[in-house]
Amino acid sequence: MSGEAWTDALENELTFQRILARHAYWRDNPPPAALLAAMAAGQGVWRPRKQQEPDSMSALRALFPSGRF
Repeated sequence: MSGEAWTDALENELTFQRILARHAYWRDNPPPAALLAAMAAGQGVWRPRKQQEPDSMSALRALFPSGRF
């Protein structure tokens, strides 16, 4: 939601404390995209697409196509 690219440098700098600080900031100052989506959904103008429940067993099998670890 910050708009910045997720890079290795960003990942190396992020700590739980920094992530929690970002979430606290976004709670008080929501990013425009999230705020507009919430407003549109609340007014019934837009409905988010339903996300399918991930099938964890299929995902695990796909990691090991030969069936061996």
